[in-house]
Amino acid sequence: MSFASAAHIDDPTIEALFKSDRRLGIVCGHCGRFRYMNGSRFSQDQKVSALSETLVCSSCRSKDVKAIAVSRNPDNGYWPAESS
Repeated sequence: MSFASAAHIDDPTIEALFKSDRRLGIVCGHCGRFRYMNGSRFSQDQKVSALSETLVCSSCRSKDVKAIAVSRNPDNGYWPAESS
């Protein structure tokens, strides 16, 4: 799965994200870092794509980040691993 392409295909609200057993992730386009985020920090009716405008990578401080809806791997049930 490509994280960047997933962000354009699926744009749920935070509430819909968690009801569908998915997690909120952030991918930095500058350094490539992928991390999960705590969705309870955001309004439940906010769209995932709208979060990208307000976020900054905690590693390199770039504003070139994308908030994405992350699903478990359908083959093994595991969440994708975070990466630095």
